[in-house]
Amino acid sequence: MSVTEKTILTAEMRLDVQELYFRYAECLDGGRLQHWSEFFLDSCIYRITTRRNLRMGPDGDIMSLNSKTSMRDRIVAIGQSEDYEPHVQRHMISNFRVQAASDEELRVQANFHILRTFPERQTEYFVSGSYNDRVAISDHRLNFREKLCVLDSDVPPDSLIYPI
Repeated sequence: MSVTEKTILTAEMRLDVQELYFRYAECLDGGRLQHWSEFFLDSCIYRITTRRNLRMGPDGDIMSLNSKTSMRDRIVAIGQSEDYEPHVQRHMISNFRVQAASDEELRVQANFHILRTFPERQTEYFVSGSYNDRVAISDHRLNFREKLCVLDSDVPPDSLIYPI
């Protein structure tokens, strides 16, 4: 799929893509996990991997979810996890690039950096990497069809129970 003359990548569309990512980060940073799956199509893929494991394919994923239902189950599991510590996190998403487009889908790449703050502790670096996503366009609405989170470090954080 490539950008064609028929595909119109307007400034408005680029801003809509950025808005999707900003609302996504706002949802996670605001602790509204119950709304996380609303950013995705019913039939979707959400994967977290490292750059090294990306070459191994899905078998090397840290996390792989294949539907909104599995995403909702993940959120329930986080709520029941004894490993969960209350915290505040902040996503910084930058360098958005629409790499390819058609009338039904955009392929978007962006960088992310996440900071976390726990009560009574200093803010700390958590993780950074890139999003390599397929974004569906339907009725002038954007939803993730596939979200691939590629971590920069080959050693993922110990506490990666939360969506990124």
